Amino acid sequence: MNPCIILPTYNEAEQLATLVRMIKLLEQEFAIIIVDDNSPDGTGQLAENLAAELGNIFVIHREKKLGLGSALATGFKMALEKGYDPIITMDADLSHSPFYLNKMLKFSSNYDLLIGSRYIRGVRVEGWRFRKLLLSKLANMYVAYIMVKPIWDFTSGFRVYAASFLRRIDLNSLPRGGYLFQIHMIYLAYALRLRVKEVSFVFKDTEYSISKLDRRERWTTALRVWRYRAPILEIIRHLTFLRKDYNRFVEEYEELLAPVEFCKPKRPILPGTHRISIGVMAYNEEENIANCLRALEKQEVSIGVVEEIIVVSSGSTDRTDEIVREFEKRNPKIKLITEDKRRGKASAINLFLRYASGDIVVLESADTIPEPQTVDHLVKPFVNPNVGVVGAHPVPVNSRKTFIGYCVHKLWQLHHLLAMDTPKCGEMIAFLNVVERIPSFTAVDEAAIEAMFSEKGYEIRYVPEAIVHNKGPETLKDYIKQRKRIALGHKHLMATKGYQVSTYKSLHIFHYVFKTMDWNPKGLLYMTGLILVEAYCRVLANINFHFRDHNPYIWNISGTTKSFNRNVEKYVTVEKEV
Repeated sequence: MNPCIILPTYNEAEQLATLVRMIKLLEQEFAIIIVDDNSPDGTGQLAENLAAELGNIFVIHREKKLGLGSALATGFKMALEKGYDPIITMDADLSHSPFYLNKMLKFSSNYDLLIGSRYIRGVRVEGWRFRKLLLSKLANMYVAYIMVKPIWDFTSGFRVYAASFLRRIDLNSLPRGGYLFQIHMIYLAYALRLRVKEVSFVFKDTEYSISKLDRRERWTTALRVWRYRAPILEIIRHLTFLRKDYNRFVEEYEELLAPVEFCKPKRPILPGTHRISIGVMAYNEEENIANCLRALEKQEVSIGVVEEIIVVSSGSTDRTDEIVREFEKRNPKIKLITEDKRRGKASAINLFLRYASGDIVVLESADTIPEPQTVDHLVKPFVNPNVGVVGAHPVPVNSRKTFIGYCVHKLWQLHHLLAMDTPKCGEMIAFLNVVERIPSFTAVDEAAIEAMFSEKGYEIRYVPEAIVHNKGPETLKDYIKQRKRIALGHKHLMATKGYQVSTYKSLHIFHYVFKTMDWNPKGLLYMTGLILVEAYCRVLANINFHFRDHNPYIWNISGTTKSFNRNVEKYVTVEKEV
């Protein structure tokens, strides 16, 4: 770590020496770059004297006052040329105490931009009159609702920048104005999908704290911030938080947007030596959990070994836990982990990942049944080290005779055809055990995992031979509930990760709709009904997402999806779809 501090100055002669000496008293050694805009009070000459006396201080003299943003950009260029990292910006009027620097540096290795925040976890400002504090707080709320970013303090100048962040941007094109500069840097950080964090500090107004930003610049900033605005529908959705706890939005947004840390495989994965951990996520699955575990026990794996089958039961109130414990007694590979309450499937997956020891992890819902070779087919593609995620081929067990049964089969048929063209995972997936967690606020865990690995450059594969049987809804009410929840989950993923699964590309879907159409009265009627119901569910999802902030990461169970037919054997020998 080779940190430096940039101090932009204009008429700071009375306090600059005090601030610099305070910094020099710290245990950590900091280089200091002072950028002076030809201060009439002699700040520039004072800076030169301090540099000669204390050392490791560099002074940049500019001909005139050119704006805070311009001064910081000039300081950034020198800091990068000299190889400093991280790069800290502070006000020189003693309002930013240097005693917070050690706290900031503790986080700097994990984040690209740290913001010393006056408003996170309450208001941390001393010395301001109420009117000034209110205007500042309202201004930051205004920017937050325009940009839709989980930041409490957009205009704070107390920051830590990673040198890698600054090297990726054009320093010559940054805004000159102070407020707009600070907002612009946050915008760039999120546009580049970098990691941003606010760290609380106490801002102390001093007798030297005179705003260098005039009223005209404030109004100009208020107008120009619209260039960074989020899409209108996102702004409308964000406004719903005016009547909610804003902390939830911040936590949810940060987790879904922040890139998940990838680690190296625990050991080299050699062909034929795969160690596999299977995770089964369960909530009140007494109807099918035994069938699912029997099918997993019978898996025929030719290129590795199933080391463990971990069932995560999330607040189950039926006999699920009791049934799994019976399996646990007679099979040492089967383990039960229980959660005291239901926190969503993604949360259960994260608990499983904490305990999974295999090189490859397989995720399965407890309301599905894999065929005997499914795990083997899922694992084989990992002989290619570029493969990160592999998806199975879901085949529903619903009767095709009813309208809802037709819809369930048709959707999974379309899913299969689309996945053959553009890989799309669903119901049962395998991936490298190189992530510690997935976003816990997602309602579409398979798609979120796809997005994570795709972002890192891994290949996504779909294996049609890896068949897993699932049970779709049997009533229109349950069908709409399920489809609306999935549509909502994909809206959330698209808004936060910018990732769209292939099944949500409408023109692509209609190509296969016409290709698989049954050109008879019943087929036309059912397909028309399916399209109308799907459109209705997506419209409802849009309304709930943008106007009600509904994110069903803990979703209401569709009861009719849980009752597998007792004659399970016919499902694991069913003829494979083409």
